[in-house]
Amino acid sequence: MTAGTAARRRLRPPYETSPATYRALRPIVAFIMSLFYRYEVVGLENVPSCGPILIAVNHLHLLDPFAVAARIDRQIVTLAKSAWRSNIIVGGFLRLAGTIFVRRGEVDREALRACLQVLTQGKALAIAPEGTRSKTGALQRAKPGVAYLAARTDAAILPVAIDGTHRLRDWLRLRRPVCRLIIGKPFHLPRSEGKPSTEQLQEMADGIMVRIGALLPEEYWGVYAERIAAVVERPPERGA
Repeated sequence: MTAGTAARRRLRPPYETSPATYRALRPIVAFIMSLFYRYEVVGLENVPSCGPILIAVNHLHLLDPFAVAARIDRQIVTLAKSAWRSNIIVGGFLRLAGTIFVRRGEVDREALRACLQVLTQGKALAIAPEGTRSKTGALQRAKPGVAYLAARTDAAILPVAIDGTHRLRDWLRLRRPVCRLIIGKPFHLPRSEGKPSTEQLQEMADGIMVRIGALLPEEYWGVYAERIAAVVERPPERGA
């Protein structure tokens, strides 16, 4: 190893992994997911091939990032709660794959800076706007952080809906669960004059969740049911 290579490795952010390492891990992740689930993927053509993208995903299970990384052909930096950092197996794999660890229950400014760095460098960042897994599967209220990141970087937002990662118990009935990944069309937040207020960021984050929810069956709409119903086109009733 040359002195220059060693210096670059020391300067590399802790969440960053080499493209070669990421490419080597993706088939492993895809194989694991194909063992657990039957995959159905819709909308791969909507994934931008380059430029900064903020992949906004609903959160059902620990394996959600695997479901996204296995099918989206971009090197993706994901977020995970800091508690996983000390786990030898899971934490080690997450670090190797490229993960930003976030401290829950507080404003983690170090993680926030890392997220901004990923997007300003033109890379892909996957984030669950809800901040924590849904115990029921239904959408929860988003945190405003996702809108803050998008507004600061003008990154394209890619809404991705996941359905099925939480159904691993189907194996107890000798049924292999189906994991559906529905990828919507990318969009940008409207530009605003000056710094958005917390209320404005929350409204933008809610709008992102509505986009995700519109890709999901109605039973997942949760706290956004009324807003999603207002934008989803329903098929005409019979006899109409």
